[in-house]
Amino acid sequence: MFSNNYLSELRALTNSPTRTLLVLLTGLALMISSVEIVGEMRKGEPLVDMLDDLALFFVALLVAFGLLAEMVRNRRAVADLQMQLNDARGKLQHIDERSRNIGRQYREVMQKQFNAWELTESEQEIVISLLKGLSFREVAAMRETREKTVRQQATSIYRKAGLSGRHELAAWFFEDLLEPDGGVLSLHQ
Repeated sequence: MFSNNYLSELRALTNSPTRTLLVLLTGLALMISSVEIVGEMRKGEPLVDMLDDLALFFVALLVAFGLLAEMVRNRRAVADLQMQLNDARGKLQHIDERSRNIGRQYREVMQKQFNAWELTESEQEIVISLLKGLSFREVAAMRETREKTVRQQATSIYRKAGLSGRHELAAWFFEDLLEPDGGVLSLHQ
């Protein structure tokens, strides 16, 4: 995988106005030196007199090849990054599907437990709200009822479940998720 630093450097290189200027100057140097070399050859000038133009031509040619090689490397790096991105998207989609399946299975297990405790639909909604971390006041506001009513329903839930309070209720549903060897969906079976 490429580091974020490498990606930012790659982006800076491929978008650099300096790079464009370098390409233009290299092209100009190649063109001018080529014209000079051809003109001097037609005049029959000795090779020694053309050394400055030949040197400029070969330096510009080396720079051009270097730029071309870097462009090829950058394109390969971008293609590699694109493949990695596509691979990551595929893995993420697979993880999303697995998460949805696990969530659906977990809700089914929770529903079985709610049925075993003989919770009403209203009590089930309160359990879910409490497990999400909402306070009695927030649950009451959401359900458009009084906080006292929610507290009474919570007490009824704890009694039906044989639990002493909110913390045991949360532990009941999350204990198996936190155990490294436990199955995700066992829930005290």
